[in-house]
Amino acid sequence: MNDVATALARSYDETPYPGRAYAHTHPDYMAVLATLLGLNPPPVARCRVLEIGCATGANLMPMALSLPEASFVGIDLSPRQIADGWRTIEALGITNITLLVRDLQEVGDDLGQFDYIIAHGVYSWVPAPVRDRLMALTKRCLTPNGIAYISYNTYPGWYLLGAIRDLMLYAIRDVEDPRDRARLALALLDMLAESDSDHANAFHSFIAAYANRFRSMLDQLGPMSHAFLLHDALEVVNEPVSFAQFAAHAAQHGLQYLSETEFPMVLPQGLKPETVDAIRSFSRSGIDLEQYMDFLRGRQFRQTLLCHDHLKIRRTLRPERLAGMAVTALMHPELQPVDLTDETPAVFRNLHDVAFTVTAPITKAALLHLAEESPRAVPFETLVGEAWRRAAGGGATLTEAEPSALARRLGGDLLRAFATATTLVSFHLHPPLVATRPGERPKATALARREAQTGIEVTNLYHDVLQLDPFNRCLLQLLDGQRDRAAIVREMADAIDASAVQYTGKEYTSSPPADLEVEIEQRLRWFARVALLVA
Repeated sequence: MNDVATALARSYDETPYPGRAYAHTHPDYMAVLATLLGLNPPPVARCRVLEIGCATGANLMPMALSLPEASFVGIDLSPRQIADGWRTIEALGITNITLLVRDLQEVGDDLGQFDYIIAHGVYSWVPAPVRDRLMALTKRCLTPNGIAYISYNTYPGWYLLGAIRDLMLYAIRDVEDPRDRARLALALLDMLAESDSDHANAFHSFIAAYANRFRSMLDQLGPMSHAFLLHDALEVVNEPVSFAQFAAHAAQHGLQYLSETEFPMVLPQGLKPETVDAIRSFSRSGIDLEQYMDFLRGRQFRQTLLCHDHLKIRRTLRPERLAGMAVTALMHPELQPVDLTDETPAVFRNLHDVAFTVTAPITKAALLHLAEESPRAVPFETLVGEAWRRAAGGGATLTEAEPSALARRLGGDLLRAFATATTLVSFHLHPPLVATRPGERPKATALARREAQTGIEVTNLYHDVLQLDPFNRCLLQLLDGQRDRAAIVREMADAIDASAVQYTGKEYTSSPPADLEVEIEQRLRWFARVALLVA
């Protein structure tokens, strides 16, 4: 292990990186994007997955539990993080995951080949020779139809963030204790964020705006903020690259750019048509087009999918590629009732207040059905049939001769929603079994219950991370599938009486509180809606 590798390992041993799931690294998500772009990725159910820089393996564990016939390997420099991960694996009884202490530069052929490879938070945080090794290992270990995910910091967004990093590094130049380094860096960040004035020059205003943006992002991370600050912004190595440089580096190793995981960012969303026409006139390739969009958007971070360069990518999305997939969506119409008789426009909004306008009766009916079934994923073929029946029952003029045309129309609209925002609709090749409503003995996964015991973040069945308040954390820990409603209410009441959890904003004189059962029922329904409950 060289000096830089030793320093990196010591850094993560001293301040472990908080483990969490990253939704876009799930093999099902990668397989969906590859399929939409005309590839035939390896089946998810029995895939082999490698994560490089896995920390405690917190990203792999939910995958391993949801895909029991798949196998998972994680490697990391930090012995402490690997040891912490093994303790959780053994406590949960996970048998299809292996964590190894390995230096990326010393990994040989013994790992074998993998259908999906993940390297989140590695590329920009290691020296150039190690980045080259990462690409070479990805090429060698990736199966012929496999997909790799690599995240990295990018320019131009990191030009100004780099200046902020330099300021923070200067402020902590003589400080060794990680907690003091984080504290001083945050104090400087707060000063910069509040330093803008009417008399500031353009550079000063930019720095203040970026500092404020970075500080807000850290605030959203809660307890993770110090570790993220130390390991992302202030790590010994942090070398952003442009998207074009990254794509060229991949090409040198026989890999090609497949897609960005934030699929709408691949498209010129939010840019004026004349601007799009202009940058297309400057672009010689799709890589050029995305690079120009990065400059206009000030992009600072990318999560990129790669595949072998012998594969033929078909970048025009086609509805027929949804065959065999399942669909989830939770959008509600702005106005009720929704007119299903003709192509009167209807606006639907999701929980993030993203709007999506549709006109086709088949699509309006499908979105209503998906909202009722949420968070369960509905097979696309089933959705077509259910939407046809609903639209016909609502007065739409549909004929038996139209099913293939209706499927194309619905599929096209769903793809348009996916290209607008990935929070509007999602597709799955191997969807999880989720409960649409809490049963008499509601059950969350053992992993989610353990996460609720140790932190504020839990992983749902779709590999998304949710933050819970103390009441919900306490409640989730009770959902082992053995307790009925009466037992759950009784134990929550005991926790409130023992001051183990606060019943915030509720005044009560009885024990248990008279409205506690209603409160718990509402929260259990929310757990079901956000895919925390097992079917």
